[in-house]
Amino acid sequence: MELPALPASLWHSWEVRAAVAAGAPGTVVAIARRAHGLRQDELGTMAGFSQSAISRLESGSNLAYDLRILRTLHKLLGIPPRLLGLAEEAQPEPVGRMPALFGVPEHLVGADTVAPELVSHLLITRRIVNDADNWRTSGPLGPAVRQLYQLADRLRRSARGTLRRDMLRIAAMYAEFYGWLREEAGDLTAAGQWTARALEQAQAADDRDIVAYAFVRMSQLAEVDGDADRVIGLARAAQREPGRSERVRALALQQEARGYARAGNDVACLTRLDQVATMVDEFGPIPGDEYEIGYCYSRHHVALQRAACLLTLGRDADAVVQYQQSRSAWGVCHWEQGVHAARLAFALARCGEVDQAAAVGFEALEMAGSADSDMVRSELGRLREWADVPAIAELTELAGAR
Repeated sequence: MELPALPASLWHSWEVRAAVAAGAPGTVVAIARRAHGLRQDELGTMAGFSQSAISRLESGSNLAYDLRILRTLHKLLGIPPRLLGLAEEAQPEPVGRMPALFGVPEHLVGADTVAPELVSHLLITRRIVNDADNWRTSGPLGPAVRQLYQLADRLRRSARGTLRRDMLRIAAMYAEFYGWLREEAGDLTAAGQWTARALEQAQAADDRDIVAYAFVRMSQLAEVDGDADRVIGLARAAQREPGRSERVRALALQQEARGYARAGNDVACLTRLDQVATMVDEFGPIPGDEYEIGYCYSRHHVALQRAACLLTLGRDADAVVQYQQSRSAWGVCHWEQGVHAARLAFALARCGEVDQAAAVGFEALEMAGSADSDMVRSELGRLREWADVPAIAELTELAGAR
């Protein structure tokens, strides 16, 4: 049976571009299958594979990199081979030119001067890579994000006036995001250096929103070091920035609450989280496809941060209740679900519910694998205190194995 050709617009859609950005060929297959109106078992029958094979491919297992299966599905579903990583079938890049990045037109990437339309392309791409990190795996993103930063940084040198400020702020956005990717990879030194670079370029662009958010990121890095005073001080510096958005103010206030939790001040912590929840309820949707700081921030994030703060404050039973109220509809990205599931497992263990802790911990470990998140594995490492329990011993051993 020959399937009809899908519209070319599908291959340029936000959903497909995000999947390609994340290096997730199985997701591209799932998008194409649904566009053809096929179930997994129907596609498997047509392609000569089992339904479980299609399911494993679409969920991102190693089967997704089986070239025989991908070539079969590329022909059957009409997927352009470049979207599945079939490099041998892709067109070679022109010599001496930077490759096209995440849908940014090649003639704009290779230019020596700033075309005004490049600003919007780079802002849309910034949102695509952010979503790719949120919902897929971050590993493939690092080199491309650094290239995008280098492109913006190179072009801002030749730009003038408004375009120069635009390229400075875009460079700052990519520097901040690259710093985040380095933190995810466990390289805190590089994370701090790139966040400082983002702050410098945001200040040069006079973009107070990015300046304030750079302070929030510095506060988060201080939290990794366990420095409560610095967490609070940097979060307050973010709130003092004139002209920053309410979303960034809410993120900074939430970070200040986390600092107070580390300092053991539950009243100051929970009062600030109450303020944040009230603020978030007033946020409306952000129109368009361009990146804005805090575009996906919601009350779900605040509820989960409240649970995390309760755990930090030593109020383990309250943390369990808050987590259990929130986890039925996580409402946050995949890696963040894993982090909070691991924290819930730790809270359950501290409450003496070790069997339930192990069960939730294995859920978190599965999320860690699908998101390829060392941050989740690090959280699970806190359960080693209960390594005399066989299930938790197995869990922590698996979490530490790479």
